[in-house]
Amino acid sequence: MEYFQTAWRDGSSLNKGLTAEEFFYNQIFKAVESNVENRTLPFFNEKANSIPVELSTGKLINDENLIALEQIAAKNGYSSNVWIYGDTLEKMQHEGIRLNLKKGAEPALCVTKYANATHLNQDELYIAEGGAKTKAQFLYNYDSLDERSKQAVDKYFKNAVQINKVETNENLKNYLENLKKSKTEVIPRLEAMKSTLKNVAQISAATLKKGVSKITENVNFGPIINAQMRHMCQVNTGASIRNTSNPAMENACYSFLSQVIKTTNENNGKQWLVGEAMTRAMDAGSQYAKSCVSKDFNREVRKNKEEQAIKSEKLKKRNYKAEFEY
Repeated sequence: MEYFQTAWRDGSSLNKGLTAEEFFYNQIFKAVESNVENRTLPFFNEKANSIPVELSTGKLINDENLIALEQIAAKNGYSSNVWIYGDTLEKMQHEGIRLNLKKGAEPALCVTKYANATHLNQDELYIAEGGAKTKAQFLYNYDSLDERSKQAVDKYFKNAVQINKVETNENLKNYLENLKKSKTEVIPRLEAMKSTLKNVAQISAATLKKGVSKITENVNFGPIINAQMRHMCQVNTGASIRNTSNPAMENACYSFLSQVIKTTNENNGKQWLVGEAMTRAMDAGSQYAKSCVSKDFNREVRKNKEEQAIKSEKLKKRNYKAEFEY
């Protein structure tokens, strides 16, 4: 029976002495290191056209987990963006379905982010929603299974989930409308996002210096944020918007990350902290791209309305209780 990693287990020898959060960022550092060496960074993949999706729930995987899945998929040469909980695969085996991983298959640890938020799209996945129902779980790429196992998985779930074409078409429509608006008017949310990107670049630089004390000069994560933003605009629109990065930008990203990785390794830096710095920068690019394909550049409007509605509802209940007791 094939062994599948499922939920994160504190104290396991597989953790390499790291916490779940440290392991999460450390795997990203390792994947980026390999992708830089092989020039396979996912945000320069012209064929990329879908967001990672979890098979058993059919939900999209966003936030920092998206960074982990894309980097690990690129590192291992996986062309699929479909991922499956290790716990789900293990349960299938217990039901008598024989599954096998390809040699060298690598799972990705994903973690539930922003667990108390109320504003994530219902089509987006909290990692704790499925699988082992825990906040930190391992997922396997569809392409990490051998062909016979893929057929068994397809039969079990009817068919592999494909990215929602309606959503990508809507994203493209919004992107073009937003682009048109930005040429004739100042859009507050867009301007605020630009300011946020500068702050994130500074935070990433500070985090990097914590991981590698030898780094004292100014560090610019701007090219990485920009590359991820362009990549995610392409992915969010099903590749209808092409990534128009030029060779100079691509070389700048590879050169920057190569130097960061080299300095980290030569000075025994904390790889997980450097991975966190990289991840935060790339996630900022992803969030900016999400705003570009949102209807009004402003998903926070919905968040604020929902949170205000919750506060109002709680206030009503308190007032009603007070009146009743009186």
